[in-house]
Amino acid sequence: MSNPYQQPSETKVIIGAGTAIKFGFFAAFGVVLFSLIISVIMLLISALLVMIFGVQTPLPFPR
Repeated sequence: MSNPYQQPSETKVIIGAGTAIKFGFFAAFGVVLFSLIISVIMLLISALLVMIFGVQTPLPFPR
């Protein structure tokens, strides 16, 4: 009787230092780009809401 399940094969992935540095750089760049895109979207939404409702924010100091 044979085993219907295959034995998990251990595959080692070896990456070099240059590949790790590139991966870290592009991961950080992606996070920064994502944050910038979210910030721009929030800015556009807030500008649209101010234009529609005309909300004025009170200033902490007198004019």
